Amino acid sequence: MPTYLLSSAARNICRKEKLFFDKDEETYNSEGALKYTRLYISDTPFKENYSRTLSFSVYDEPYEFQTVTYDWDDTQNEYFKAVVSDDFDDNEDLLFKFLFAFLSEFPDARVWIEKDWFYNLKNMKKIKASYNNNWCYIDRKNM
Repeated sequence: MPTYLLSSAARNICRKEKLFFDKDEETYNSEGALKYTRLYISDTPFKENYSRTLSFSVYDEPYEFQTVTYDWDDTQNEYFKAVVSDDFDDNEDLLFKFLFAFLSEFPDARVWIEKDWFYNLKNMKKIKASYNNNWCYIDRKNM
């Protein structure tokens, strides 16, 4: 999905979820297509509490250093990291709220936290049913 559509989708999700949204650092290619931007999401006004802000880097394919493979993936497929979150420590609830809404809009998408921990909408619904604020530090297979 192109960066401008991801950015627009994030803005719309924030409106729907009553979250605050901002963006900056836009980079365009020679044809004028948005290749990179930074998104900021919060559940409080940004000026009131910066510690409740999630920031995401959003990339459009192809983008240098954004394609990865995983040792545990026997297929050795390459994956493109379209959206990368900065530190979300102490904001796990906000991350869950946004990702749940995002995956509800894009049910074929996957979220990678670490190791081989991929989450889809079905996983997030299961987590929501018995919410644990440390959800993103627990292997979903053990939930």
